[in-house]
Amino acid sequence: MDIPSNIKIIYVEDDEIDRHIFEVVLNKIMVNPSITFIKNGEEFLDFFQKKNSYKDRPPIQGLLIIFLDINMPRLNGLEVLKKLAEIPKPPTQEYLLPIVMFSGSKREMDIFESKRLGAMDYVVKPFSYQEMIISLSSVISGYVKKGILKEMEI
Repeated sequence: MDIPSNIKIIYVEDDEIDRHIFEVVLNKIMVNPSITFIKNGEEFLDFFQKKNSYKDRPPIQGLLIIFLDINMPRLNGLEVLKKLAEIPKPPTQEYLLPIVMFSGSKREMDIFESKRLGAMDYVVKPFSYQEMIISLSSVISGYVKKGILKEMEI
């Protein structure tokens, strides 16, 4: 299945090598992917709420997917999910943020907590390039096929 070009991806990951591999893989499965990289959970919350250095950032609009690592300094992925749940949503916002936990952790507790706190999915980072292509392609095209992604602006 072709992945639509209006999908916007935000990847919150502190490891530069992981960000690079993610970008290489997305370029393999999508045409000109729109990716915003954010280095930690604290920075993502500022980005999401348009605070501090992000107060003047242009909006991101389209079919949005957020990939969020768990193990990050300052604010880990689970703490980010907790803080996102505390942010008041406008009455017109009827959708859930499509957040996919993308982590090296296979711990059942991390998976359970992620979903309990609002993540739509939990994907263990694959160890090979080919596995990552299959994994990310499957998640993104599955969301498109099921109509999970909604047009939104943040």
